[in-house]
Amino acid sequence: MKTPLKRSQSQESKLASHYGGIVNSGSGNGWLHKNDVRSERFSFEAKTTEKKSYSLRIDDLLKAEENALISGREMVFAVELGGRNWMVVSQETFDTLLDT
Repeated sequence: MKTPLKRSQSQESKLASHYGGIVNSGSGNGWLHKNDVRSERFSFEAKTTEKKSYSLRIDDLLKAEENALISGREMVFAVELGGRNWMVVSQETFDTLLDT
Protein backbone atom coordinates (compact mmCIF):
# COMPACT_ATOMS: atom_id res chain seq x y z
CA MET A 1 0.00 0.00 0.00
CA LYS A 2 1.46 3.34 -1.07
CA THR A 3 1.63 6.27 1.29
CA PRO A 4 -0.42 9.36 0.38
CA LEU A 5 2.80 11.15 -0.61
CA LYS A 6 3.87 8.30 -2.91
CA ARG A 7 0.40 8.17 -4.51
CA SER A 8 0.50 11.92 -5.07
CA GLN A 9 3.99 11.83 -6.59
CA SER A 10 2.99 8.93 -8.83
CA GLN A 11 -0.12 10.77 -10.02
CA GLU A 12 1.85 13.93 -10.79
CA SER A 13 4.55 12.00 -12.63
CA LYS A 14 1.98 10.14 -14.76
CA LEU A 15 0.15 13.37 -15.62
CA ALA A 16 3.41 15.07 -16.62
CA SER A 17 4.44 12.13 -18.77
CA HIS A 18 1.04 11.73 -20.44
CA TYR A 19 0.60 15.42 -21.29
CA GLY A 20 4.20 16.31 -22.11
CA GLY A 21 4.61 18.44 -19.03
CA ILE A 22 6.79 18.70 -15.98
CA VAL A 23 6.16 18.30 -12.28
CA ASN A 24 6.42 21.54 -10.34
CA SER A 25 8.62 20.52 -7.45
CA GLY A 26 7.54 22.16 -4.22
CA SER A 27 4.26 23.29 -5.77
CA GLY A 28 2.55 23.29 -2.40
CA ASN A 29 5.13 25.47 -0.72
CA GLY A 30 6.89 27.30 -3.54
CA TRP A 31 6.08 30.74 -4.82
CA LEU A 32 6.81 30.38 -8.53
CA HIS A 33 4.67 27.49 -9.85
CA LYS A 34 1.78 26.71 -7.56
CA ASN A 35 -0.15 23.94 -9.32
CA ASP A 36 1.37 20.46 -9.40
CA VAL A 37 2.08 19.88 -13.11
CA ARG A 38 2.38 22.18 -16.08
CA SER A 39 2.41 21.53 -19.79
CA GLU A 40 2.59 24.06 -22.58
CA ARG A 41 -1.17 24.62 -22.50
CA PHE A 42 -2.39 23.35 -19.13
CA SER A 43 -1.71 23.78 -15.43
CA PHE A 44 -2.83 20.73 -13.43
CA GLU A 45 -3.78 20.72 -9.78
CA ALA A 46 -3.65 17.05 -8.78
CA LYS A 47 -5.44 15.39 -5.88
CA THR A 48 -5.62 11.71 -5.02
CA THR A 49 -7.57 9.65 -2.53
CA GLU A 50 -8.26 6.00 -1.79
CA LYS A 51 -11.65 6.91 -0.36
CA LYS A 52 -14.89 6.47 -2.31
CA SER A 53 -15.49 10.21 -2.51
CA TYR A 54 -13.65 13.49 -2.78
CA SER A 55 -15.01 16.81 -1.59
CA LEU A 56 -14.46 19.38 -4.33
CA ARG A 57 -14.52 22.96 -3.04
CA ILE A 58 -15.06 26.15 -5.00
CA ASP A 59 -12.13 27.80 -3.19
CA ASP A 60 -9.78 25.03 -4.42
CA LEU A 61 -11.03 25.38 -8.00
CA LEU A 62 -10.72 29.16 -8.00
CA LYS A 63 -7.22 29.07 -6.50
CA ALA A 64 -6.07 26.48 -9.04
CA GLU A 65 -7.61 28.56 -11.84
CA GLU A 66 -5.89 31.72 -10.59
CA ASN A 67 -2.54 29.91 -10.45
CA ALA A 68 -3.04 28.62 -13.99
CA LEU A 69 -4.01 32.03 -15.36
CA ILE A 70 -0.96 33.66 -13.76
CA SER A 71 1.19 31.26 -15.76
CA GLY A 72 -0.81 31.80 -18.96
CA ARG A 73 -2.31 28.30 -18.94
CA GLU A 74 -5.72 26.71 -18.69
CA MET A 75 -6.55 24.98 -15.41
CA VAL A 76 -7.28 21.27 -15.09
CA PHE A 77 -8.19 19.92 -11.66
CA ALA A 78 -7.29 16.22 -11.73
CA VAL A 79 -8.77 14.00 -9.04
CA GLU A 80 -7.53 10.41 -8.87
CA LEU A 81 -10.48 8.46 -7.55
CA GLY A 82 -11.08 4.74 -7.92
CA GLY A 83 -7.74 4.33 -9.68
CA ARG A 84 -8.63 6.78 -12.48
CA ASN A 85 -8.03 10.47 -13.06
CA TRP A 86 -11.15 12.57 -13.41
CA MET A 87 -10.50 15.94 -15.02
CA VAL A 88 -12.48 18.98 -13.90
CA VAL A 89 -12.40 22.07 -16.12
CA SER A 90 -14.51 25.19 -16.40
CA GLN A 91 -17.14 25.39 -19.11
CA GLU A 92 -15.04 28.06 -20.83
CA THR A 93 -12.04 25.71 -21.00
CA PHE A 94 -14.24 22.83 -22.14
CA ASP A 95 -15.63 25.03 -24.93
CA THR A 96 -12.10 25.85 -26.15
CA LEU A 97 -11.33 22.12 -26.20
CA LEU A 98 -14.34 21.55 -28.45
CA ASP A 99 -13.07 24.23 -30.83
CA THR A 100 -9.70 22.51 -31.44
